Amino acid sequence: MLNIEKYKDKLVELCVIDIDRLALIQGQPRICNSSLLCNECLFNNNLDFCSDEALNWLFSEYKEPEVDWSKVKVDTPIYVRCSDDEKWVPRYFAKFEDGRVYARSDGTTSFTTPIAGAVDWEYAKLAESEE
Repeated sequence: MLNIEKYKDKLVELCVIDIDRLALIQGQPRICNSSLLCNECLFNNNLDFCSDEALNWLFSEYKEPEVDWSKVKVDTPIYVRCSDDEKWVPRYFAKFEDGRVYARSDGTTSFTTPIAGAVDWEYAKLAESEE
């Protein structure tokens, strides 16, 4: 999927017709205007128009942003699995330790089960990223 496909609805909502008015701030499409600082924009090339960079981004492959698991709150809904060929199963985030994501194996939360009931998983993703 290309970025233009992923963000189609957002681009329509922003009424971005002129490619020179497209900015990308913190990974999200925005309208480029005088209130935006160019150094915050991914397309910043210190020129008056950044349309080449914007066009390249629109037609490049969409990449899911990396999750900073150290900032995920306990009991956040996530999906986990042990291998590539398994289905994703819903769980609640327990902790991130030694580069591993932990969730309670039975789907409970911190309210009902102590942290000792958490196990690490090979694969994890935020539930909101599920399409």
